[in-house]
Amino acid sequence: MSEERRIGPAEWPEAIEATDGPQLVVAGPGTGKTEFLVQRAVHLIRSGRARSDQILVLSFSRRAATDLRNRIGAGVEGSWTGIAASTFHSFAFRLLEAHSERALGWPSMPSLLTGPEQVALVHHLLREEDSEDWPSDLGAFLGTQTLAVELSDLIMRTRELLLDGTALAAMGVPEWQAIPSFLQAYDRRLEAEGRIDYGTLLLRAAQCLESGVAAEAEEQYPYVLVDEFQDTTVVQARMLDLLTASRRNLTVAADPYQSIYGFRGAAIDNVISFVERFGGGREPRRWVLAESFRVPAPILESALRVVAGGALPGGAGVVLPAGHGGQVGAYVFDQATAEAEWIATEVERMHLEEAVPYSAMAVLVRSKRHLLPELSRALDRRNIPHDPPDSRLADHPAVRMVLDLVTAATDTDPEEVDRAVRRLLLGPLFALSLSQEREIWRMRRRTDRDWPQLLRETLPEGSALAGLIEDPAWAGQEAAADGFWKVWSRLPQFGRVVHEPGFEEHRAALASLAQSLTQQSERDPRVTLRDYGRMAAEEDFEATPLLSFRAHQPHLTLTTLHQAKGLEFDTVFIADAIEGLFPDNRRTQALIRLELLTRRDDDPEGRRARLQEEMRLAYTAMTRARRRVVWSATSAGLDETENRPSRFLLAAAGVSQVDELVSPPAEATKPLTAAAAQAFLRRTLTDAAAPAPARVAALAALSHPPAGDWWEPRRFPGVAERGPDHGVISLPIVLSPSQADSYESCPRRYVLEKRLGLQGGDSPYAQFGRLIHTVLERAESAARVSGLPHAQLETALAKLAEVWAKEADFGSPVLTEAWEMRGAKLLTILYEAWPPPEGTELLAVEKSLEWTLDEIKWWGRADRIERLPTGGLRVIDYKTTTSPPTTGEAAESLQLGFYLCAVADDPEMAAWGEPEAAQMWFPLGGKRPAVRDFEVAKLEGVGHRLLEVERGIKAEEWPARPSKDCGRCSVKLVCPAWPEGREAYLP
Repeated sequence: MSEERRIGPAEWPEAIEATDGPQLVVAGPGTGKTEFLVQRAVHLIRSGRARSDQILVLSFSRRAATDLRNRIGAGVEGSWTGIAASTFHSFAFRLLEAHSERALGWPSMPSLLTGPEQVALVHHLLREEDSEDWPSDLGAFLGTQTLAVELSDLIMRTRELLLDGTALAAMGVPEWQAIPSFLQAYDRRLEAEGRIDYGTLLLRAAQCLESGVAAEAEEQYPYVLVDEFQDTTVVQARMLDLLTASRRNLTVAADPYQSIYGFRGAAIDNVISFVERFGGGREPRRWVLAESFRVPAPILESALRVVAGGALPGGAGVVLPAGHGGQVGAYVFDQATAEAEWIATEVERMHLEEAVPYSAMAVLVRSKRHLLPELSRALDRRNIPHDPPDSRLADHPAVRMVLDLVTAATDTDPEEVDRAVRRLLLGPLFALSLSQEREIWRMRRRTDRDWPQLLRETLPEGSALAGLIEDPAWAGQEAAADGFWKVWSRLPQFGRVVHEPGFEEHRAALASLAQSLTQQSERDPRVTLRDYGRMAAEEDFEATPLLSFRAHQPHLTLTTLHQAKGLEFDTVFIADAIEGLFPDNRRTQALIRLELLTRRDDDPEGRRARLQEEMRLAYTAMTRARRRVVWSATSAGLDETENRPSRFLLAAAGVSQVDELVSPPAEATKPLTAAAAQAFLRRTLTDAAAPAPARVAALAALSHPPAGDWWEPRRFPGVAERGPDHGVISLPIVLSPSQADSYESCPRRYVLEKRLGLQGGDSPYAQFGRLIHTVLERAESAARVSGLPHAQLETALAKLAEVWAKEADFGSPVLTEAWEMRGAKLLTILYEAWPPPEGTELLAVEKSLEWTLDEIKWWGRADRIERLPTGGLRVIDYKTTTSPPTTGEAAESLQLGFYLCAVADDPEMAAWGEPEAAQMWFPLGGKRPAVRDFEVAKLEGVGHRLLEVERGIKAEEWPARPSKDCGRCSVKLVCPAWPEGREAYLP
């Protein structure tokens, strides 16, 4: 028989001082079970019954263990040696470190596998398996990550349940016929590599205690205290049994209604059978903490309705609620977006109106994959601080830089390498402008040079990055921590992140990464940075460093129902509570049917146990709140076809039908923020049913805010933010005469099309022009070699056919042939009416020309340079368009003027004579080629105009200049000079 006694706070001292023997502290939510253990430990030390190092305190997370250690330390006066407060796994590791050589014959302590590392090892071993040895429906999955994850979980569960391969085989599950032999191979590989997983760690610790170490351990720790005992597994209960076998000075605290980790092996039977198991000749005590310090009556009563009125096994009985008030609400929405928006609005309202800190509120969900992304966006729109769902250290931009370096050095996919290098160039390490990066990328595509060569040629400090790419041993062969150190020390660009303001979080993230990689290398030095990157690509991989990489500020908690256990808040939103998701009553879809370890799907008792655990999960979530609980769900609507509110939501609200629920509170009529005021005024303005004076007043307030700092009209939703006009150009720059023509015509069109590449892709006309220039270059080059003034039509047509067959692609054979016919027409007109007078000598074809003005290099390529019978030189520029400029426009063309100046400045050309003419030829300008001449008398002004273009481009002046060409402008839709684009800008 056991002694059970319900105690309130006034009776705690007597219970705490009864330190010896097996004791179960059963406690409802907020009744102080952890505080009871803290006071028990403090009393043991103060009374002299035990030294601090003779008390073992066990919990289930490092955070909880640290909290226990600190709270006990704060309650002990004077100096003390520290208490052994740790997780079960940490204690097991220390136990094996001290005794495994003697008890188990281990020569050294194996390294501990993380979860992802265990999955990777199982995945590797499965690929070595013979599919014939496995059931036919599993053999096809041997190489998949899915089976590796499930089998890793099964291995963990079998260790926790103290099951071996023989026991698994005896269960007769067809899907498991090959698993016993696989377990043997798995254990052999672990032993050969000197490694151990978390499940095997606990199993070996229990075996170590069984081998005679238990008495020695109990002598070291005569008192053992365990928090959250309802979460213990079979093997953990076995460890406690062995640790306290003779004295039974074991105190455990548990809330059976918070037993929510059955899927991880937690056995609620450990609580139910505590008296029988740990009695051992000593009369066990069962203390029931009867008064909650946190949960008020309305919340407690509602939570009890969810757990069938408190009829679940192992409960703590009636718990007296906290004395303060509380409330529970439940609301149903017709769309997930409406649910997310309402929650975000209510969080903002409570923070501003009721002064509830963001850190005192939480939104809990059954699964992060459904509502949280939408809710995160709604919170971002209101600037409410929160951790985005599934945010990980591995996804931080600073860490992505390191992983991009690894990809650039080791990936075999050229496209992946290209993307990684381009991100690095645009990122904070190099901080290239978009135009600089695009110019380097064009060179990469045009010349097909490898990245190391290109980086050395184009970047003043590109050699270090090039060296890392060329020698990837740091990423693929060395330990991850060593590889990261080499990157850090060899790449000088990291100095920018270290020293410049604005990168504080980047520095914190890199420090956290360094710590995580060091821990990884200590566990397994074989893991490289490339391996780390592969693990980071896995969805379930999470690096949780001891050093935080986020700026500390109070924020709203977004997390799952399970992860909220042990936390407390003023207000808790239980969102996305839809039937089928919560409770999760779906039949398992696992390949190897892990649930059969403890129950069968067709077993009513198994289904009941699963539903009861979901009830306890709802109860646990609700009792995190001190003052308010809000349930919400999305019923069938536009974006939800079959959803209906959870039975738990209905039970919490005390109704039996959805129709009995009240509607969500109407939006407050008084806007609380500038954004809400904007929204209210905009709704009023666009509401046709609103009174005219109200709409006029709304328009006046929107266009002329009563206070200048309320809002900026340019920031209204729906108005695109005007970006900066600077940061496009970086020195040194190289300009061309065609760029000068484009800038003079319209600077805004120039920067958008030429510098930012926004013309929407290559046009067929531009491709046609390039191909025709290629044809003419090859035909005329052959003529020049033969000493002819120009090629013959037959030669040109032959070159046309050759170029079109190898290089032309206009989307379809029909279009390609049509453009070839157009090219044949152009060549026929050109060569049948060839303009050069007799005696003309061809000097150069596609001649590259340079001219430097005010330290800016101008570069162009002349299609053709001839020596006329008069001895002077003439420059020819072929044009494939059908619309020649006017004679006046051509007479002062910057492009033709540049050619004359550059030819005069070119030593090779100057040796043949003085330039005296420049022309544009338009073969398709009419029945005969249209010729437009540059007026040499205007040559003196060319330099001044080019200098003015230089000045405007360097100063990044991009005004719009409307002209007759605007009708053909590809960026007219974003031009503020035209109605089509003006809507994106405000004066």
